[in-house]
Amino acid sequence: MKIIVIGSSYLETTCQVKEAFKEGDIVRLDNHIDCGGGIAGNVAYLLGKWGMETYIASMIGADDAANKIKKEFESVGVRTDYIETSYDKPTGHSLVLINNSNKENTTFEVMSNAYLKKYSFTVEPDIIVTDGNDHNATIAAFDRYPRAQSYLIIRRLTDEVIELSKYAKFLIFNQRCAEIVSNMKIDFNNSSTLVNVYNKLKQKYNNAEIIITLGNKGSIYSINSNVKIMPPAKFELVDTNGAGDIYAGAFIYGMANNFGLEKSIAYATIAASISTSRLSARNSMPSLNEVSNYYDGKFGAQNNPNKTIVNNFKNENPNMSTTEFSETNVNEVSNVNNNVNPNVNNNPNVMPNNNIPNNQPVNNNGNVGTN
Repeated sequence: MKIIVIGSSYLETTCQVKEAFKEGDIVRLDNHIDCGGGIAGNVAYLLGKWGMETYIASMIGADDAANKIKKEFESVGVRTDYIETSYDKPTGHSLVLINNSNKENTTFEVMSNAYLKKYSFTVEPDIIVTDGNDHNATIAAFDRYPRAQSYLIIRRLTDEVIELSKYAKFLIFNQRCAEIVSNMKIDFNNSSTLVNVYNKLKQKYNNAEIIITLGNKGSIYSINSNVKIMPPAKFELVDTNGAGDIYAGAFIYGMANNFGLEKSIAYATIAASISTSRLSARNSMPSLNEVSNYYDGKFGAQNNPNKTIVNNFKNENPNMSTTEFSETNVNEVSNVNNNVNPNVNNNPNVMPNNNIPNNQPVNNNGNVGTN
């Protein structure tokens, strides 16, 4: 299984600050972490770390930052054959400031805006992943390898990203972009808004599989026309930076290994949740063993009597109830037509993940079970 990841790679500096700051302040930074960053770069790094044959296609500068980035990729087995060097522009750099008091982060990005020129992808990929940062290289890859499974991670909306979204098979939106494209707002006190936003995107991109990440609320997806929400796992919050990249990488790993949609989303949720308990995006990535052991611990035992249902939003809604990932395994369901699925009940027992054939609906217990 060969994966090409196209898009941004840059050097990222993460620092912790003691409190919020305002314009004109002198902010003292006691320590910092330097490592590679960028959506595409982080996705490729995780896939390499988890043992996938991964190639990164990015433009970086002819400088020390570029050398560090290449060495990091190579340390986890990511192939750098398709990294190109710009002699006109330096490698991009981002500064991430983590407020220790509330764990909010502020990011400053200095991007090189240098793009690939050769598009010489001689390896035929099974999967193409893009963050939309390099439109021409992505279109060239899509055109050249139409049989490859294609993933677009949507964090910024540009004309180029909107154009690419017409071609990708999997669209992974963050909440802000999902709201902009759907022209609707999500209200976590009104679960029908989750369904409405998802439906609007599905109408616009009816041939794509759509996932919406919701930060600390989890992610939305659909199985057999049923809109569902996977809540996050519970870990002590340290730094959310890069969690979305890690989610995307872990999800792609699951799909590449035929886990099925729902188990892949569970892996993505666990990986992203673990990462928020650690500082810095690249350094916070869990190992595959950490994620698989957590998954097996939550979903590997049949008929566990200790699983309980916990409502995750402030007021209940009959169209969609959610559960704490750390207490039980998955949400409730609403279908794409906004009708309540009459087959869902609150039986908290856990199905083994290998008991339901791939792409089949979740059983009447509402459990994760695709493999």
